[in-house]
Amino acid sequence: MTPANAGSAHGLTEAQVFEWWDDGIIDGDEAREILDLLEEGNEQEACMLAEVYALESCASEEVPKPKKAKRKEAKSRQKKTKKESRPSLVPHGYIEWRGRTDSLGRLESGRTELRLNFYRYSLRLGTQSLLTYRNEGSEAHFGQISTKELHSVIPLDTLWGTALFYPLYSPIGIFRLGGLLDTAKTIRPSFAFTPFRGPKKEKDFEMELAYWNHRHPADSVERHSVSAQAKGSWGNFAVWWIPENAGDLPLMKLQLQHREKMEYATIAWKTDAYVHGDSLPEESRLSATIAKSKLWGSQTVGVTAHDAWKSKWTLNARTMIPLEGDTSKTRFKASAESGPGVLRGTASVTCLSAEGHCGQKDLALKIRSSWNVDREQLVFSGKVRARHTRDEGFGSPLYEAGIAYAQDAANSASIAITIPKGAPSREIQLRSSAEVGNDLLQLSLAVTFRRTAEEAMHPLHAAMKAKVMF
Repeated sequence: MTPANAGSAHGLTEAQVFEWWDDGIIDGDEAREILDLLEEGNEQEACMLAEVYALESCASEEVPKPKKAKRKEAKSRQKKTKKESRPSLVPHGYIEWRGRTDSLGRLESGRTELRLNFYRYSLRLGTQSLLTYRNEGSEAHFGQISTKELHSVIPLDTLWGTALFYPLYSPIGIFRLGGLLDTAKTIRPSFAFTPFRGPKKEKDFEMELAYWNHRHPADSVERHSVSAQAKGSWGNFAVWWIPENAGDLPLMKLQLQHREKMEYATIAWKTDAYVHGDSLPEESRLSATIAKSKLWGSQTVGVTAHDAWKSKWTLNARTMIPLEGDTSKTRFKASAESGPGVLRGTASVTCLSAEGHCGQKDLALKIRSSWNVDREQLVFSGKVRARHTRDEGFGSPLYEAGIAYAQDAANSASIAITIPKGAPSREIQLRSSAEVGNDLLQLSLAVTFRRTAEEAMHPLHAAMKAKVMF
C-alpha cells in the first residue's frame, strides 16, 4: 500500500452537490438549480453555478491509473478516432434514467432518454425527442432543439422545430451558415466564422452572429433580437440585444480563464459573470438567481507551487446585485492546501457578507489521507467547520468523518457521518454514494439520511441514475 498523489479533476457529481447542501454552504434552491442542470447534461453551466454559489472548485479527486493503463487507453483512443472517421452501420446507443427524491421519498424530478446511433444519424427519445444528422461539419436537427444543438453560449429554452448548419471551407477559415424554424414561427438565421491560425491551420477561435424573429402566440406580435458570441481557449463571451428595449442593458455572459506556468509555481485565474437589465430574451433559459440579478459573477485566483506536495493557495470572490435595488451580496473565501497524499490538509476562511464588514465568517479544516493499491484507491477524510459571528463568538461546530473506496473510475463507494450541530444527540447525518459500472451497465446512487432529536433516521434527498448501453 502506497500513498496516493494529489489526484486530478473530473466532472461535478450529485454527491458533491449534496455535500455542499448538507454542510450549509449552499441552500436548497441553489442546490436544485445545479442538480437540474446536471440532470439535463449541461455540466458546464452546472459547474459555473457551483463555483459561484459554493465558492468551491468544480473539480474533485480522481483515481490515478498506472502508466500501463494510460498507454492502453491511448491506443484505444487512437482506434476509436479511426473508427469515428468511418461511421458504424451497426445500431448502438444507450437507455438512461435519472431521478431525484425529496425528504418524503417522493420523486422530485425524473428524466428518461433513449439514444440510438446509426451511421451519421442520432435519435433521442424520452424527455427530449430529437433526430440529428452530422456529416463533415454539416448538421441537421429535427425535434426539440436547445442550447447544444444551436451551439449557444447562453442557455436556451427548448424549441420544437428544425435547425440546419452548413460549413463553407476557405483558405482563411471555415464559414458556417445556419438556420432555425420552430412551430411558434421563430426564425433564427446565423453566420459563424472560425479562422485558421498558423501553418497547421489550427482552430481555437469561433465567432457567431444570429438574428432572432419571434412571434408570441398570445398576441401575434413580432419581436426581434440579435445575439453575438465568441469562443476560444481563453473562454467565451456572448451578448443578446433586444432593439425595442434599447434603453435596457442587453443580456451578457462572460467566461474568461488563463493559466500560466512559471519557474516555481503555476498561476491560474477564472472569471464568470452574467449581466442583464429588466427584460430578457424569451428564448433564453437562465437559472432563477441569475434571472433576478442584474450582476451575477465570481472571480477565482489560484497559485500552485511546483514542490513535492503541490501546495495550493486560492482566493474566491462572488457578487450578486439584484434587479430590485443596488445592494450587492458579496462573499470572499481564502484557502490553503498542502501536504503529501498520505496526510493532506486544507484550511479555509469565508467572509459570508462583505457588505456587512464580514460580521459572519465560516472557518473550515479538512484532512485527507489517500492510499493506492495497484489501481485501487482508499481515502480517509475528516472535517471540522464552524461559524463565527461578531460579538457572539463561535456557533456549534460541524464534524465529519468519511471513507471512500474506488476500484477504478467507474466503480466506487463512499460513506460519511456528519454531526452538523456539535452533538450527535441533536442531529446526525449519514451521506453515502456508490457507482457501479462496466461496458454494458452503469448505476449510481447518492443519498443523505438524517436523524434529529424529534425525528427518526429518514432519507433527506437522493439522486439515482441507471444506464444500459448496447
